[in-house]
Amino acid sequence: MTDEHQRKTAVQTVAAVFLPIATITVMLRIYVRGWIVKAFGWDDGAMVIAMLWYAMFCGTMIGGSIYGTGYKLESLAVEDRLTAMKYWWLCEIAYCFASVGCKISVCIFLMRITIRPLHIWILYTVMAFTVMAGLVFMFLMLLQCRPLEYFWTKLAHDPTIIGKCMDMKIIVIMTYIYSAFAALCDFTVGILPIFLVRKLHMKRQTKIAVMGILGMACIASSAVIVRVPFVATFYDPDFLYATYQIAIWSNVEAGLGITAGSLATLRPLLRMWTGSHSDPYYSSGFPGGRSRSASRPLGGVENRPFPLGSLDDSGQSRLRPDKLAVTVTTIQSQRDAQDTTYSTSPSSSEERLTIDRPSPRLPDLGLGIHRTFEVTQTSTERDDAERIIVREHV
Repeated sequence: MTDEHQRKTAVQTVAAVFLPIATITVMLRIYVRGWIVKAFGWDDGAMVIAMLWYAMFCGTMIGGSIYGTGYKLESLAVEDRLTAMKYWWLCEIAYCFASVGCKISVCIFLMRITIRPLHIWILYTVMAFTVMAGLVFMFLMLLQCRPLEYFWTKLAHDPTIIGKCMDMKIIVIMTYIYSAFAALCDFTVGILPIFLVRKLHMKRQTKIAVMGILGMACIASSAVIVRVPFVATFYDPDFLYATYQIAIWSNVEAGLGITAGSLATLRPLLRMWTGSHSDPYYSSGFPGGRSRSASRPLGGVENRPFPLGSLDDSGQSRLRPDKLAVTVTTIQSQRDAQDTTYSTSPSSSEERLTIDRPSPRLPDLGLGIHRTFEVTQTSTERDDAERIIVREHV
């Protein structure tokens, strides 16, 4: 197998491997967010768009390898040179949109679980820099030659074809700058989950697992770093032969980012498949199904449903980590003074859940036991909170 054929095979193999992997993970993400969680959001839409551009990236990459990517110009016919360069130009455009869309999706996903304003502004900053750097790089690739088609027709070496391209040094410098921005953004969204999770009250192993899942998106930055030494191959006159490594690692970057960003959303599906009983919403084995409560009724009184219209029972609210539920049990004296059916507070909803039944075994000691369920619900705008209190009187 010749060196040229090995390069062609490497380009085709990378695209053929990462495309189905990314496609499957995105399809599973759509199923989880649209049917299990029933909370398809902007982050999911951005990832779907990124996946479509990535599919175009892989298709044009394979098409370019068929016509000449990885081969020396002297080994190709003129028409094959032009076709391969046209595919390369389309690869650059598709890569920019796929990369930017993936990073935006990851940032919006992290905003779902971010509470502190500082972290929110960090994510907004990352998105702004990602969009600006991506658009500048995309337009630079798009308009680097005038007329536009001179990018590929120049390899015909036909003196009748007239055109002009900007200095290749500018392209190389801008590629370095964009790579630095891409790596910085990936590392930021990879490190940020550490600060989001480290103060939560959970086991150490659970914290590490959550940090790993949320920080998977930074894996793509490794491909960016590996690609940096090959940027200088843009200077090589034998363009298609020299730059195949740039095509490979750009594809790996986008493919890893889309795959890792989608895997971070598949935990509900995993819990449903494994039949885990630690999550009441997925232990039943059906999307959105709830398991029956195994708690013992307080005071021998059966639990009965009670209306709380202000509680959000949508699929999205069940998964919001910024909604905290606390149960507090207190013992108070002067039972009669505290024995009220409804609260007068406008910010609470109180309802007696049990009926008074005299105990034949214990005398009336004048004590009342109140179990208070406090649900703090934070809105998506994060600027107001509603506390809903249900008091159970025994």
